[in-house]
Amino acid sequence: MTQLIIALIFGTLTFIVIIIGNAIARFREPAKNPNAFLKQKQAKNTGKVVVCAGDSHTHGVVAANYIDMLEKRFAPHYDFINAGINGNLAYNVLQRLDGIIACQPDIVTLLVGTNDVNATFNQKWEDQYRKDQKITEKPTLEWYRQNIEEIIDRLQSETDAKIAIIDLPMLGEDLDSETNEKINRYNATLKAIAEEKQVSYLALNERLRALLSQNHTPPPYEGDINLMGLAIMKHFILRKSWAAISKEHGLEILIDHIHLNATGASVITDLIADFLNQTQPLKS
Repeated sequence: MTQLIIALIFGTLTFIVIIIGNAIARFREPAKNPNAFLKQKQAKNTGKVVVCAGDSHTHGVVAANYIDMLEKRFAPHYDFINAGINGNLAYNVLQRLDGIIACQPDIVTLLVGTNDVNATFNQKWEDQYRKDQKITEKPTLEWYRQNIEEIIDRLQSETDAKIAIIDLPMLGEDLDSETNEKINRYNATLKAIAEEKQVSYLALNERLRALLSQNHTPPPYEGDINLMGLAIMKHFILRKSWAAISKEHGLEILIDHIHLNATGASVITDLIADFLNQTQPLKS
């Protein structure tokens, strides 16, 4: 009996370790990242190349994966490359732009800035980003703008890609919070850059806001990273859906006040799908 209990415990622990190990591996880099695409590019003919660049919203591990949704809708006519990395700020995307440009994309979408805003939430968050993302300056709106402009300038000068900037989703579902007022300022900056650089601007935030219930009273966003860890555990170990986790956390679109569930991700999918149909329509 004792041996059976030990075996069961060992088996359970092994199962958990495998799940966590697989999850950690997925956290590092998406499977179809720019480097992986370049290695396999010569092996087959590809469709139009679409690079989706950004942070965890695009990486799609701690959030619903909108690139998977796009692939189901458009493959094999488009070849989607996931250039999203968890935790990245605009500065980090700029540092790895060479790999994106090397893919010779027909289309590039850019969704980055949530971490730039989060890094200004308090000193603890800033210190964490300095450590994890190796940022070189104090995160400010001005620095964010500079990095976004440099990303767009390089894409325009070194590729022929059609470019779309996607604005930032809310941080927490209290739309009147100080944090979401800051999100609004960052989005206004993105819109101004899009107009100045003559690239497309996809209004994600507005569409997400419209989906929130009128009588919805969400818990406040307090910058608690533990809620993210709890959501990850529930999803990868307890196998709960992102939608179920949102509900448990008193949220409708966000999972942990930061990342989007499938409802939110489907909005990004629709925005990009519309952009693709306008700029690179499929032949009938």
